[in-house]
Amino acid sequence: MPVDERELKSMLDGEDCKIMAGGTDLLVRIRSGRLSPARVVSLARMKGMDDILDLGEEISIGSRVTMSELLDCELVANCCPILPMAIREIGSPQIRNRATLAGNLVNASPAGDSILALYLSNATVVIFGANGERREKASSFIKGPGKTTLSRDEYVNAILVEKTAGYFPQFYKVGQRSAMAIAVASVGSLISGTKIRMAFGSVAPTVAMPEKACEYFEKAGEEFDDREFTRLAMLAISPIDDVRASAWYRSTVVRNLVQRTLNVWRKKG
Repeated sequence: MPVDERELKSMLDGEDCKIMAGGTDLLVRIRSGRLSPARVVSLARMKGMDDILDLGEEISIGSRVTMSELLDCELVANCCPILPMAIREIGSPQIRNRATLAGNLVNASPAGDSILALYLSNATVVIFGANGERREKASSFIKGPGKTTLSRDEYVNAILVEKTAGYFPQFYKVGQRSAMAIAVASVGSLISGTKIRMAFGSVAPTVAMPEKACEYFEKAGEEFDDREFTRLAMLAISPIDDVRASAWYRSTVVRNLVQRTLNVWRKKG
C-alpha cells in the first residue's frame, strides 16, 4: 500500500488498476464480475487524505474521510449542513463507517445522495496525476452513470465544498426501504432570500439541476407562482423505467417533493 503521492503515482503508471478508499462500491462490483482490474490499490496508509480542513470559504475533505467521520464533524455540520442531511440517508451505520465521499463521487451514480449534496455545495474535485494537479467542478467531473473525467493515471486527492451556512437546507428522498434503498428520486435545495440552488437525483443520467426554475425563483419577486416554478423544474429531468420505479412514478415524486420544498421554505420564512 502506498504511503505518499510518489508511491501512489508509480503504482498507477502503466497498469489497469483501481483505487480503493472505503471499498463499499468497488468490492461489490469486483465480486459481481462487473470489474476485473489487474490491481487494487488501497489508500489506507496514504498521509493527509483523512483530513477535514477549514480553508476559509471552503472545507477540504480528504479522499479517505468516511461518511461517519463527516457526520461527526462539527465544522461540516455548522458550515455545510446539506452534506450531513444527505449522508444520513446513505446505507447503514456499518456502510457509513467505511464508505467515503470521494468514493461515492467517483462511483458516479445518478442516485448518489452525497453527490446531490456536492452539486448543491458547488464542490470542486482536487485531482492528482502524472501531469500534476488539476481542479474541476463536481458537476462537470461526472459525465454519466459510472463515468467521470478521471484518466487511468489520476486519482481524487480531496473535495472542496463551499460553506453554505447562510442557506436553508432541505433534502428529501423516496426509496423502497428508507436509507438502505437506492433512491427512486431525491430532491435537495439551498434557499437564502431570493437565491435558490436545487438538485434532483435518480431522474437523469447525472444529478440534474433545474437552472431555469432557479432563475425564475430569483427574478419573479411578488409574481412568483409555485406552479410555474414546478413546471420549469420538471424540464430538467429525464427519468426512465427500471426495476425500482417507472418514469411516471419518478416524475410524480419529484413534482411532489418540489412542492414540499416550497411549502417548508415558506413556513420557515
